[in-house]
Amino acid sequence: MPQPPSLGQSFLRITEPTNINQLSTPQTLVIPPLPASEIVPAAKSESVANSQQLLSPPGFNNFISRDFPNFWQMRVPIEQVGFLYATYEMKAENGRNNAVSNPQSSNSAVQVVIEPLPITEISRDQNSNTALVQGGFRLKMDLSTAQSAGLYGGNVAVTVNRR
Repeated sequence: MPQPPSLGQSFLRITEPTNINQLSTPQTLVIPPLPASEIVPAAKSESVANSQQLLSPPGFNNFISRDFPNFWQMRVPIEQVGFLYATYEMKAENGRNNAVSNPQSSNSAVQVVIEPLPITEISRDQNSNTALVQGGFRLKMDLSTAQSAGLYGGNVAVTVNRR
């Protein structure tokens, strides 16, 4: 049941699926800009023992994580609820797998890891013997691979299957 690729959005508005096994996702997902406080550790006073330590680069948080627990919804037969799992695949705008890329500098990409979050049941319709379920993912970004600042984009493909 693959779904066409979707981009991200800070507020997720998903149209509730009406048909069985219909997957609904947002068409765009925008991750808000990363604040400097998330990249640069809190200011602290340090002393150095030699000039080499003085010239060493400051420490940065290279790994940033964002959760999107309600990224998709699907209506399924009630008996399938406990047997569903989702897989996610990210492809950068420049074609790289497991990355997002900068459209102004296609060589600049950020490696990402997508971890599935639990699928949860939202509601049941006894008349149709179906349940509405939702799922999402944790996006982990490795900023150490970025070569330039700016916006980065990619496409997320979601596949929901039964065990």
